Amino acid sequence: MNIRKLLSAARAPVELLYDRVATIKRYEEYEKENGSTSQKWVTKHEDVPCRLSTEGTQTLNNSLQEESNRIQYDAKLLLSPEVDILPGDEITVELFEDDKLILTDEFESAKKPFLYVTHQEVLLTLKDHA
Repeated sequence: MNIRKLLSAARAPVELLYDRVATIKRYEEYEKENGSTSQKWVTKHEDVPCRLSTEGTQTLNNSLQEESNRIQYDAKLLLSPEVDILPGDEITVELFEDDKLILTDEFESAKKPFLYVTHQEVLLTLKDHA
């Protein structure tokens, strides 16, 4: 049996582990009414089932004077391999419990995703203040 076929059969059980939803935005160029161009954030995907996992440990970085108490940690986003994500996309991940929003994480950057038959992994960096 082909390994890709075998792994694709595991995709549905993997997706049962997704406990959050993501919104993916991309900074794109557009043309204004006067003919000039500018850029804006455009929502590319909404309500994408996903799972968030932390990479390493959280650190408190107050080494930069203008950015005291800055929290930095890396995270890994797991989601369907069909969702198009590019480096630099803005990703908001939300966790709901009984249809009530209980947690929102906003990530400033995404690195190039790692694609697998069952899912993709996107390395993210969260930067926020304590």
